[in-house]
Amino acid sequence: MNRTNFKNISSNFVDKNPEIITEMFDVISTKYDLLNDLMTGLYHKKTRKIALELIQFSNKSKILDLATGTGDFAFVLQEKSKNSNIIGLDFSINMLKIAKSRAKKLKIPIKFIKGDILDLPFNDNTFEICTIGYGIRNVFDLSKALKETLRVTKVGGTFVIVEATPPPNKKVQFLANFYFTKIIPIIAKLLISTSTAYKYFGESVAQFPSAEKFCLIMKRSGWKKIRYFPLMFGSVTIFHGYK
Repeated sequence: MNRTNFKNISSNFVDKNPEIITEMFDVISTKYDLLNDLMTGLYHKKTRKIALELIQFSNKSKILDLATGTGDFAFVLQEKSKNSNIIGLDFSINMLKIAKSRAKKLKIPIKFIKGDILDLPFNDNTFEICTIGYGIRNVFDLSKALKETLRVTKVGGTFVIVEATPPPNKKVQFLANFYFTKIIPIIAKLLISTSTAYKYFGESVAQFPSAEKFCLIMKRSGWKKIRYFPLMFGSVTIFHGYK
């Protein structure tokens, strides 16, 4: 891929072309976890654990973690439900390499595979539980991703989403925007060759639907009993729905 596409990813309208997004995550993969820890003060780890309190785990559940990245959510899922069959799926080969290395080192039996949330390589009604942490806003087609996840979820199964969201309060929104688009790129420059990706992250949060609108998209995509839980003044939101 022509690297100029990656360099120009940040603009007034966020380009979520899957090839460009994939390359972006491949480029930042080795520093991704460290940067997330620095950006959030490790709070991103806590939000995943809070989200899992919404899930009723059964013995040997089949679980799919979408946009798994380096496996953070998958590892928390395994810790919570040790007898479950967990698959982590992502489109970034470099991120998956790190996830697989972590799993091997920790001797955790999680299967990590390359795949596209818009075209999942699974049969209908396969998983009791699906999750995605800080990845749904990077998807090119939200409705299609939600419908495709619904397809592979069993009837009565659940979908839990954790995502950075635009705070409803305008003052908090302004501070969050400033932090992600101005401060984070400066921190990123100290650790990686480009801060473009982290400018993109801030802009992608700003352009993500409000919590209410995203719940409506979930409902129109076929999900039921949808709830949402704002954290950190609405800068992070947990969404929960059933098939």
